[in-house]
Amino acid sequence: MNKYVVHIVASVFCILLPPIGLLYGLWDSSQPKVGPVGDGKPIYPTIPQWISIVAPIIAGSINLPFAIIRYRQNKKTNESNKV
Repeated sequence: MNKYVVHIVASVFCILLPPIGLLYGLWDSSQPKVGPVGDGKPIYPTIPQWISIVAPIIAGSINLPFAIIRYRQNKKTNESNKV
């Protein structure tokens, strides 16, 4: 894999991983916890946690089009060098 494909994969990873983690966290917080673990009240994400969830999604969404453009430019350059 070249660096352009790694850039695309990293951007997609940044877009997909935070929502999966958020869904798991919300599911886990809604599971009943009684006794010494907790009193059963769900704990929802705070503002700093929301920032750490949303920031990678925004960064991946901004970087993905640039990664695709750079990949296409590299592909065109390689094709023109072969001819």
